[in-house]
Amino acid sequence: MYLNKFLILLLGLIVLPLNGFCQSLDSEAISAKRPNILLFLADDLGYSDLGSFGGEINTPNLDQLANSGAKLTNFVAAPTCSPTRSMIMSGTYNHRAGLGAMAEWTAENQKDKPGYEGYLNDSVVSLPMLLRDSGYSTFITGKWHLGMKPDQGPDKRGFDKSFVMLPGAGNHFSDRGFNPRLPKVPYRENGKQVSLPDSFYSTEFYTDKAIEYIDSAVENDSPFFGYVAYTAPHWPLQVPKKYSDKYIGKYDAGYESIRSQRLKNLVKQGILSPDVVPHSGSVCFDEWSELPEEKQKYQARLMEIYAGMVDALDDNIGRIIQHLENIGELDNTLIVFISDNGADARPSLGLGFENGYMAKEFDNTLNNIGKENSFVSYAGAWALVGSTPFRSHKGQPSEGGIRVPAILRFPSLIKGNTISREFMSVMDLMPTFLDVAGTTHPGAEYKGHKIWPVEGRSLLPHLSGEEPVVHSQPRYGFSIFKNQGLRVGDWKIIQLSEFTKPSWELYNLASDPGETSDLADKLPEKLQEMISEWETFTDTGIVVAEPNARAPNECQKI
Repeated sequence: MYLNKFLILLLGLIVLPLNGFCQSLDSEAISAKRPNILLFLADDLGYSDLGSFGGEINTPNLDQLANSGAKLTNFVAAPTCSPTRSMIMSGTYNHRAGLGAMAEWTAENQKDKPGYEGYLNDSVVSLPMLLRDSGYSTFITGKWHLGMKPDQGPDKRGFDKSFVMLPGAGNHFSDRGFNPRLPKVPYRENGKQVSLPDSFYSTEFYTDKAIEYIDSAVENDSPFFGYVAYTAPHWPLQVPKKYSDKYIGKYDAGYESIRSQRLKNLVKQGILSPDVVPHSGSVCFDEWSELPEEKQKYQARLMEIYAGMVDALDDNIGRIIQHLENIGELDNTLIVFISDNGADARPSLGLGFENGYMAKEFDNTLNNIGKENSFVSYAGAWALVGSTPFRSHKGQPSEGGIRVPAILRFPSLIKGNTISREFMSVMDLMPTFLDVAGTTHPGAEYKGHKIWPVEGRSLLPHLSGEEPVVHSQPRYGFSIFKNQGLRVGDWKIIQLSEFTKPSWELYNLASDPGETSDLADKLPEKLQEMISEWETFTDTGIVVAEPNARAPNECQKI
């Protein structure tokens, strides 16, 4: 483990060979104090939204984080939020950790099945439990989404301090709910229900709490693990006007124009190869030129608000980074930033069954959207922009649903301005964090209780230059709603529920990351090989939703 190597170097007990990652270590940068670990998680942020990933949104703090660390351009999550969070917390697949399906969208044939409990189950040991066992102070601020009951909260899964919104979404200015089933969004601090202050704005408040918890850990002279799970830029699109008004007029040219510019930026930044073919789009929306003027104005304003939310997110992450620098902890902190899934194509005014409630309870007129009493999303056209250059969006097993922007900074091991194109996943975070903390996962048993072992691997040997790859033969599968997918090496199959009789599609991601050329008919033997791999993979505990299961339909005209 890396911490042990640090301490051995410091004590002068052995001499390590000056090759691989050891050669790049600066002995003055190696501290005897155990490193802090800080994970920033954005909610529904698209792959190309950040400036350092091709976007036009102002994100100087995250861009600087990327420039001083590593951009991970082939990093994947689950297709939706709570499955990803369970994988982060457990280091293994969501269908083992309790979120095989989202609690809100569990098919009848999945209910009461192991791994489909709808909360982080006891078949895994949580990341903060292991870090706390090894002497770390642990905290979370933001979105939990891993269990609503008192015995399922973060205070029961290893977090010393916590301030969380329990469900998957909520108003950013208050605890106002968004449907009759949840008229008020529940919040808890350290396991106790709390009310929000009048001045509440989610991104700012979670930042304030994170700084408070960091200071508490530092005062106690202990390393900390912090998990800052922002709810931005997840719908509803809401942000103080000082942020959204910065982007007035920025999106008047329309989504095709913005996407084209992002593609150019991604190539210029070295993230995409110039010969990459982007996915062409979707039938879910009209071309910008076909929209009447009033719809163009409305759509442009939606994206202005969304951009403002990302801007505010960056601003507040910058506050935490600056605070770490002020207290002398920045360079002794492993910092990771990711999104929990791809951009969300939820229709502007909600899904069909919500439309009546939205129209009655919220003011979604052009001049009011973005405020506390509005409730809108930015829909499929802008989601495709966020997914540039990939296919589709959140909820789909395509690359647009699972590939996310990822940044890792740890200056004592990782050089700045690094770009890694190696396959990595959210399951790799737990072993990475345990590695830097100088501890290990217990394997198949924790305190006399059987648990699933981790599936991921530490990223540090690769990112420090010691190993050429993270996974010699990447294998990554997923099933959400009625959509399935499996990647083995560079090959990937997906099956989409949007078709009446879905069939397997086959892609080679090395030559076609945009998933533009289905090779199923051309390479039937390879297709059958991959289908056999999928059938083997389902034996790990996957329960595919029955064919008539209800699933969210987000393909609606704007």
